[in-house]
Amino acid sequence: MVSAAPTLTPSSVAITISEYINPVVSATRSVFEMMLGCVPTRRGLTLKDENAVMYEVSAVIGISGRVRGTLVVGLSCHSACEVLHRMVGTVVTEANNEVCDAVGELTNMIAGAAKAQLAKYELSLSLPNVVTGTSHRLHFPSETAPFVLTFDSDIGTFHIEVAFHEV
Repeated sequence: MVSAAPTLTPSSVAITISEYINPVVSATRSVFEMMLGCVPTRRGLTLKDENAVMYEVSAVIGISGRVRGTLVVGLSCHSACEVLHRMVGTVVTEANNEVCDAVGELTNMIAGAAKAQLAKYELSLSLPNVVTGTSHRLHFPSETAPFVLTFDSDIGTFHIEVAFHEV
């Protein structure tokens, strides 16, 4: 878990980095264990860098409430196909609509589990949007400082990008 860190910006609705990162880490572990039969290990936490490794499949969920944010799960095509296989038993080798649905649902479960731990912020989640392709770039609002959590797991390395900002 992440130790206490300074707030993102001064306000009466201040949220510390550890206050939202730790629920995302916990949610990721529990959802992966329950839905995919594997426990991911967090390998790193960094600020988002434009030169960071990009994955072929990204699921994006918008978060609103007393704070606003975005959660992105990024997976390789192989890992995304493995998500579908472990969730429903279907074997595919490319990111088709079923793979996108499975990755979107996995991301929705992670965001929902994290949201439950952040109840005091009265959060609402958007429906997940899934983007595929080797050249896609995801941009966060300029007032946010997105973090990248990198995980290793039985299905491969993946990352979660998460950022919150105060309303």
